[in-house]
Amino acid sequence: MLQSAKQLAVRSLAMSVLILIALPLSANDAPLAPDSEVMDRLLAGEVVMESRESGKDGAMASAYVLISSPVTDIWEVIISCEAAYLFLNGLEDCEVLEDRGDYALTRQVVDKGWLMPQLEFTFETRRQPFTLMESSLVSGNLKVLTGRWDFLPIAGGTLVYHALTLKTSLPVPRWLIRRNLRRDFPDMMRCIRQISESRTTGDPSVQAASTCPGNPVDSQPD
Repeated sequence: MLQSAKQLAVRSLAMSVLILIALPLSANDAPLAPDSEVMDRLLAGEVVMESRESGKDGAMASAYVLISSPVTDIWEVIISCEAAYLFLNGLEDCEVLEDRGDYALTRQVVDKGWLMPQLEFTFETRRQPFTLMESSLVSGNLKVLTGRWDFLPIAGGTLVYHALTLKTSLPVPRWLIRRNLRRDFPDMMRCIRQISESRTTGDPSVQAASTCPGNPVDSQPD
């Protein structure tokens, strides 16, 4: 019996990742070689949160996702303020202050409701197109903000890994920051996948209001 195109694509994707897993990683490499159990979950469409210790002074989260889009489409979504209003829960304002391609400076304001104070911060992002983005805090009412995006093109799409560490300088219980981060992370990754795949296919349903945690850009104040 002939295999369907989808079965062939999945088989090719699995083989690419198995080859990747077999390659040795240096201490400086990003963890872009999930084990076979995680790969099965990724191939089934899950966003897989990585088990990470939360430091006593802040909160950390990280996750893998498979996206059926080229890296270039995913990259453009992640660096876009317009898309960020959709995939970042509570984003009130976003402005790219500087963008030189391999370096960007971005200001954001996040408001998650009365339990959390409003966060306003500026961060810089150093980029290695289209492989790596690394972000760090420049100013604002956070003490720590570091982020990393890793992209690996594989058969049928892109394996994406994202890690984030933050600590606010405001009097907020650490458990609340950790809960919000771990709750919002999978929704954010799913939304980025949906927007990226809509961009790749040309599907106009990119707004994805029912599945993305944020608000469309046209609902934001001028």
